[in-house]
Amino acid sequence: PEWSELLDEAIGVWSKPGFDSLISVPRLRFEPFGYQLRTAGTVLRRMHGRAILADEVGLGKTIEAGLILSELRMRALASTALVVAPAGLVDQWREELDRKFALPSVVARAGMSLADVGAADRPVVLASLATARRDPLRTALTGRDWDLVIIDEAHRVRSPRTASGRLARALRARYLLLLSATPVENRLEDLFELVSLVSPGLLGTAAEFRRRHGNAAPGATGPAHDAPTAARVHNVAQVHNVAELRARTRQVMVRHRRSEVEVLLPQRLAETVLITPDAPEAALYAAVAARIRREARGAAPSRLLTLRGLAHHAGSSPAALAPTLAKAGWPDLAAQAGEIGVTRKTRTLIDLLRRRLASDEKVVVFTAFRPTLETARAALVEAGIAAAVYHGSLARADKERVIGRFRDEVPVLLTTESAGEGRNMQFCHVMVNLDLPWNPMRIEQRLGRLHRVGQTHDVVLTNLVGRGTIEERILRVLETKINLFELVVGELDMILGRIDDETDFADQVFDAYVTAADDSEFDARMEELGDALARARVDYLASRAAIDDLAGGEEQE
Repeated sequence: PEWSELLDEAIGVWSKPGFDSLISVPRLRFEPFGYQLRTAGTVLRRMHGRAILADEVGLGKTIEAGLILSELRMRALASTALVVAPAGLVDQWREELDRKFALPSVVARAGMSLADVGAADRPVVLASLATARRDPLRTALTGRDWDLVIIDEAHRVRSPRTASGRLARALRARYLLLLSATPVENRLEDLFELVSLVSPGLLGTAAEFRRRHGNAAPGATGPAHDAPTAARVHNVAQVHNVAELRARTRQVMVRHRRSEVEVLLPQRLAETVLITPDAPEAALYAAVAARIRREARGAAPSRLLTLRGLAHHAGSSPAALAPTLAKAGWPDLAAQAGEIGVTRKTRTLIDLLRRRLASDEKVVVFTAFRPTLETARAALVEAGIAAAVYHGSLARADKERVIGRFRDEVPVLLTTESAGEGRNMQFCHVMVNLDLPWNPMRIEQRLGRLHRVGQTHDVVLTNLVGRGTIEERILRVLETKINLFELVVGELDMILGRIDDETDFADQVFDAYVTAADDSEFDARMEELGDALARARVDYLASRAAIDDLAGGEEQE
């Protein structure tokens, strides 16, 4: 019996086709694009499962990595798999693995034992980069051998001198995938570090690489950070032996440009409706703004956080602002907010919805706050407009039911940010921001629920913004300086990352707001922030062009 069982196993292995055929495709819950399937085949056949996936943003590097992971698991070559990603992408990975690849996953937490994690169903282990690079999780992850390791946004692990870089170099894996749309930022050394992670020695030693491809004189062997190679490489003419370098990087790197593939998304059509608030609303906003600025001078960090919340709620609705004012210890202003009924913005929303529904269109309405959501719901009921309501407190089954009801029965979905995370609604192409997040990535996440692969209509976005508010100034900067609504999904993150990795955009806005002597100075500060964004966008575009020149496109087999 033992020999018979062994023979059966041998026949099973022998009968599996080579990587010319992807045996996992029939199990997928979606249909990948041709270039994504070709990428998976190329990485498995020619690159032996160790590669840099460097497609331009928005082309689906996560899908390509998932295809490779699925294929290796189907062939019993990746029983243990680890995905390391920025904290904001961990839930997205879990959602993608579940919905598209039917793969189980588990999120690794600090202090969690990995010894017996899901021995039965072999879940993919997901870990945020920030948590994974610190003990005790770091020791747990680096203390074992993995079949496959995937590192998303891998440009964050380029430098071997950072905690993230040291983690990447300490992980042991037979197969390794690095995902980054920007394998080169400012220095040619960036490319060397990533290539050396997946294929040590392919580009020689650091000194050999500098002599061969940098501007250093022959024989120069100084430290990498002192060498001319470390200069900005936005102009590829600075690099020596470019053809040779491109030929070598193609051995481990796949890069597609949007112009080369068959992914065509419809347009984004954005409009901003500036709303002049009713007199009581304007008076409330002015009073709250004055008190925030006055109290912010010398306030403790915890109080500043409260004041920032007040400023954000003020841009949404009096209903959202009133309880926050009460908690902040300002009962007089809370009472003033409580006396305001249906706002001018809500009335504008109802008029807009009636026009859209007359054209038989579905509409998603986003707000950041539950009180604003409830106020809008009540106003729609009064106006006779049917709407489904979605928020984070709903049970998972109820969330599914609400989305199904919106898809099949009612024309309007009122939702908080919860639907901006992991919910895809390509069956709808009209969206309204009832209030505006201060973090531009939140705006992008909201829009990304509709404007994504599978959408067949131009996506129409309407921002409802009060005149004279912080939100009006934020939107003006984002539209005029970086053309926010014309960017491809993912490009905004590339731009913001060039401003200040340590400071959140919303923090910068609030700091400018409370330290400005008046609105005129606040406008000037916002203009400076906008100029920084514009420079970052130029820098990003130049860097993208350099990557295209250095990495080239994929050579099809």
